[in-house]
Formats: sequence, C-alpha cells, structure tokens
Amino acid sequence: MRKRLTKATIMVILVLTVLGVCSGCSEIWFKDKTSKSPDYHPIVSDDGSGSDNNSSEEHDSPNTVYATFVLELRMPTDEQETEESDAFAHSKLNGELICSWEIPFFGNTLYESVKKFFERRPDSITFRAEQHKFYMFRECVLENGEKYNLETAYVAVDGKYSYCANHQSLLGADGIAGTDDDVKIVVLVYEGWLN
Repeated sequence: MRKRLTKATIMVILVLTVLGVCSGCSEIWFKDKTSKSPDYHPIVSDDGSGSDNNSSEEHDSPNTVYATFVLELRMPTDEQETEESDAFAHSKLNGELICSWEIPFFGNTLYESVKKFFERRPDSITFRAEQHKFYMFRECVLENGEKYNLETAYVAVDGKYSYCANHQSLLGADGIAGTDDDVKIVVLVYEGWLN
C-alpha cells in the first residue's frame, strides 16, 4: 500500500511539474484549423486565369489578386446586445473606427493571416495562447504608439461572434478562396465585452 501511495505521489508531482513548466509555453497542443503549410490564396477567375500554386514568391507579383478580408478596430458604443448563447452583453459593432486594414488570406485561419500581415509592419497585433488550445487577440499597437489591450475585445466575423482566431476559418464551406462564403469583415471592438 505504501509503495502505491509513493508511486502515485511521484506521478502527481511529475505531472504538476510538467504542467507548471509548460504553463509559460505559448504553443497550441491540440488540433485546430491552421494549415500545415500556410501560404497566400490567389483568386482564380472564371476564365481560368490566376493560379492554384500558392508560392510565396507569387505574393510579390503585381498581377496576382489575392483573397482578402477587412480587419477593423472599433471603439465600443453605449448600445449593447446579448447573443442567444451569451451570458454577458457586448457592445454593438458600429462604434467609432480606430483603424482598418485589408489583409490577404494566408493559411486557413484568421490567426495565420493577421500574424503574417503584421510581421514586418510598424503597427502590430499580437496574440496569446490560452489553455494550449486557443489563440486569443492580445494587443494592438498603432504606428503612432497608441496601445489597445485586446484581452476584452469583442470579436465578430461577418457580424457574428468569433470565439478564437486559430479556429476561425477564412474559407467558407467550399474551401475555395474568392467565393461568396469567404470571410469579408472582422471587427474587434475594443473593450467590447461590457460585463
């Protein structure tokens, strides 16, 4: 009996140690919707022009058109609403516009595209990993140095609540870039959760 308790105690200590060490890790451990080999998504037109080859060099080509979405950072409003499944109210999406970006689709998810877009820019949007499953918006720093903590931002994709960035697919059900079911607009409402 004593040996079993000792082995169990050692196992608990090892598990807690591993969890403690990894609590500072900022990586996703579980399957999400990100691409194994992310790249840009050129739009293939009806006449067959365009390309299915998503090579990175193509992104610099002036003749290639890429699928894009608009990302807006907005102030909260006094008007609020509560979704069917929400316990808390959030601001409506029509607050004062702080900044807006047109972002090319990169990979499959909102997370991949935003992260890639801000890699070499003077402004930035960053993420943090939560529960090793989700990438949540963390902070926005504009070119002029203004900072916005996005930890309590309300995130809406095409007018509907979006839980987290690495599970938010940009391509619609057909999986093809440049079609009607793609993501069109993502709104981050600064301090948009009101409770």
